[in-house]
Amino acid sequence: MTRLVISLALILLLAALSAWLVDLPGSVTMTVAGRVVQTSVAGLALLALLLVTVAGGTVWLVGWLRQWAPLIGREAVLKRQRRGLKRLNESLVALAAGDHSLAGRLVEEAEILLPSQPMLHLVAAEAALRSGDHTSAASRYRALSDSADGRLVGLRGLIGEARHQGRAAEALRLAREALRENRKSPWVLETLFELEVAAGEWLSARATLKKRLDMGFVDRDQSARHSGALHFAQAQEARLRGDMAAARKGFRASLSERTDFIPAIAALARLDMEEGKASRAEKHLSEAWAKAPHPGLARAWARLDEAESRADWLKRVRRLIARNADHLESRLLLATALTQAGDLEDARGLLDRLTAESPSRRMWSARLALARMAGEPTASFEAAMDGAAQAAVWICGRCGGAMEAWAPSCTHCGGFDTLDWEPALAMQSGLGPRAHTLPQADTITLIAGGAQAAPSDILTR
Repeated sequence: MTRLVISLALILLLAALSAWLVDLPGSVTMTVAGRVVQTSVAGLALLALLLVTVAGGTVWLVGWLRQWAPLIGREAVLKRQRRGLKRLNESLVALAAGDHSLAGRLVEEAEILLPSQPMLHLVAAEAALRSGDHTSAASRYRALSDSADGRLVGLRGLIGEARHQGRAAEALRLAREALRENRKSPWVLETLFELEVAAGEWLSARATLKKRLDMGFVDRDQSARHSGALHFAQAQEARLRGDMAAARKGFRASLSERTDFIPAIAALARLDMEEGKASRAEKHLSEAWAKAPHPGLARAWARLDEAESRADWLKRVRRLIARNADHLESRLLLATALTQAGDLEDARGLLDRLTAESPSRRMWSARLALARMAGEPTASFEAAMDGAAQAAVWICGRCGGAMEAWAPSCTHCGGFDTLDWEPALAMQSGLGPRAHTLPQADTITLIAGGAQAAPSDILTR
């Protein structure tokens, strides 16, 4: 009712205004292009109203064309983009559902409907990767790396493809390019560190490790551990090329980071022996054995005098283990030395206790060697050894793989500095599928029949 009243009032007002204009006396004279035009005030008002109507209609038409015209109107573009976004979402759903070929087709349709953007290349690359099309994936990652918003993601994908195809040098170059792109990315620094380690660029790896420590991506203990491993690897290379001074410096730097690092202790002792400083090597080895007995130390101890008699070897073993005689490694080393020296009764008693206490492959291997030297039946010992667990090995903390000797990288998964000495490995599922199976030969070897053997031949690895 209110609207009707207002509408009628407006109509009456307009009619009154029109009547007033018509009855308004006077005229208007205008000169247009040399011609004199004379009209009434009402005519002039009508002309103005006509011009306003035409202008308003023109503005409305232009707006309609921009918003609603087919193909070129804003609404048509929005509709096309909405269809593109729908295809993009459907491609993500298909990718999550495992239908990689459908995801690839949908993202190609979305690419036609949408402006170029990193998400399109990223989804297409992932679909190509899951379909096994590494060429298409690499092409998409290159397109990403050429864009401003997706450059780092593209470089990451290209690095992954280079590593997949074994192009380590290219992967390292791309990682350094990614570092220039973003120096604070945890992923970039971690990947660069792994690639530098794999390439044997120990100095660069230490610099990258320091950056990771400074950024808080690794703690100080882990950084010190990795730094010790890097120093050790660099020292090993120096030793192989004959630079003994650099090797000694590197091994000492390794021990400054990891004071109980057995490989570095044994390597320094070996350098001492090669330089004729056996007494210093003996001192370092005996001190390390007192803290933590280890087969690697026993091997280094045996190399101090490889030409000695069995009796002298037994004496040196007793001297080595004196400060930690109750340790399992000490008793096993003594048992093997007693066997080698021909003291089979004492060795038998000690090994029987050891196999009862720790029935591992190493213990049964030592007992089998004694049985062969004593002429005893060996079938039961061989069966026990075949079914026994490996008692002490280096275990990879990443994959659970087992190795008998420490190395900078795990031979199973390639992880750097992931090996830890496991002194009492039990049969448990959490250590991974390879934790109890080693491809190497028996860990203790004795020559049957009493033949002479070097002390190092009877030591565990």
